[in-house]
Amino acid sequence: MSKQPGIYSDIGKDATDLLYGDYNMQPPICYHFNWLDWSLNLSGGVRASVPGQEIRTLLKFYLPYQRSNKVELQYLRDYFGYTAGISLTKSPLISFSGVIGNGFFNTGADISIDAETDTLAKCDAGLSFNTDILTASLTLSDKADTLRAHAYRQIQPLTHTGIAAELMHQFSSKQTTLTLGAQHSPFPFMLIKARAASDGSLATLFQHDLLSRFCLTIGAEMNVMDAMSTATLGVSLSLKV
Repeated sequence: MSKQPGIYSDIGKDATDLLYGDYNMQPPICYHFNWLDWSLNLSGGVRASVPGQEIRTLLKFYLPYQRSNKVELQYLRDYFGYTAGISLTKSPLISFSGVIGNGFFNTGADISIDAETDTLAKCDAGLSFNTDILTASLTLSDKADTLRAHAYRQIQPLTHTGIAAELMHQFSSKQTTLTLGAQHSPFPFMLIKARAASDGSLATLFQHDLLSRFCLTIGAEMNVMDAMSTATLGVSLSLKV
């Protein structure tokens, strides 16, 4: 097992990627045309490695929700991982995060500061346990209002078959939600996901590789316990260069 703990966003990443990754969720602000909501997301990075150390530079760009535009520097080495970033907006958010651990047990924190008001915008903390059988994590976010526990189990690496669970509790609303999900690749070029939550939310996803660089994703979501909600269908096309 690697002695690098990764970065803070790696805590619980296996479970959250299975449960929520690649689902077509629109940002808070998006383009709207009749019944269609759409947005654009561009990201890229540069990586440099030396024995025992790794440095990454990432750029994320969103349209029209430019609040998420960001430049980030990541530094990883044995027993330690650090990131520093700044959002590309008129009132930028400056973020710092750090993780210490040995790969089996990791703990860290993530802090963001609003440069315009000099106030604390985010303060999260988390820890994770990683084994060959199970990956588990516990995070505290939303300024100590939301507690999440994640678990992930990879069943068959060749077919990307896995299961994940999330138990979330919000202290302000005293609401607890359990979410379960699974994924499987029936073919090397195809991935199918599904998830269900105790609040009635159901979602499924179909992902298909087109040629060698294009990926088509179709996702659907609905809430069977909310009579006022309607089912949503999302389509995305990604290009990797």
